[in-house]
Amino acid sequence: MIPVAVDYRLTQPVALHARFEIRGFTALLGRSGAGKSSLIKALAGLNHATGTPWSGLPPEAREVGYLPQNAALFPHLSVLENVAYPLRGRDRFDRARALLNELGLLEFAARPATQLSGGQAQRIALARALAHRPKLLLLDEPSSGLDAVTRDATFTWLIDTLAARGVPALAATHDPGLAGLADWMVLLAGHKIIREDTPRNLFADPGSIAAAELLGFENIWQEGQTWFAARSTDFRVAANGREARIVRVRPNGGGLRLECAMPQPVVVQTENTPERFIPGATLFLEIAPEKLRRLRQD
Repeated sequence: MIPVAVDYRLTQPVALHARFEIRGFTALLGRSGAGKSSLIKALAGLNHATGTPWSGLPPEAREVGYLPQNAALFPHLSVLENVAYPLRGRDRFDRARALLNELGLLEFAARPATQLSGGQAQRIALARALAHRPKLLLLDEPSSGLDAVTRDATFTWLIDTLAARGVPALAATHDPGLAGLADWMVLLAGHKIIREDTPRNLFADPGSIAAAELLGFENIWQEGQTWFAARSTDFRVAANGREARIVRVRPNGGGLRLECAMPQPVVVQTENTPERFIPGATLFLEIAPEKLRRLRQD
């Protein structure tokens, strides 16, 4: 797929300058209130913005599909009627039925939209967005309202479905785990794009404190003039290494979450639950050099 270059400036409802590329299934990762939804709506023509592409064109003139945070299906229509809604012509129901069949959703055709689960509704909403053959799909928090199991399965299905049809997509999300499934990741913070790259490269080398925070690194600390980042699972309790004092112990699944002082505060996830892991106890932590990310100050 050919990358889509985006260069947009917004003043309302949030001041924002976003310059980046959409490559395949692209995740726009940012905190709540950072302007992700505003940018998605601007690309769809629903928020005023200047820049490229499509600036100045009304929504109906843009070759995009748009999925809002909730599936926004028409509750009084069936699944087939929802998918056929954006189509025109006498054969629109035949085309809608063919699309549902192609996406493996034909069994839901006669079902009322109100009788769908969250994951099913999201898939039907995607079918409706694809019905008029958009050149780009825009998704605003596609995992919103889905439980953890449904969320991952639905997100993966979205990516695979769009890849099979050759449709690039931009999906706004605040979840670094979901963003990591994308082909390309764009990081939004401080009213601008701070980095874009493959998820593999960004997780391996966040580069900055702001990027590491967005990517979900639990541990970010300073030693001398250097900042570091590490995940809670990157540390290993060992016979020697960095000395740390346990401040708080919390159960986490079959293991423990240890909040420690090294003297910098760090969080360590361990599968072991020995009785010696108690507040005030001393332990030693090891971390492989390749898992210790060096950061630059923002």
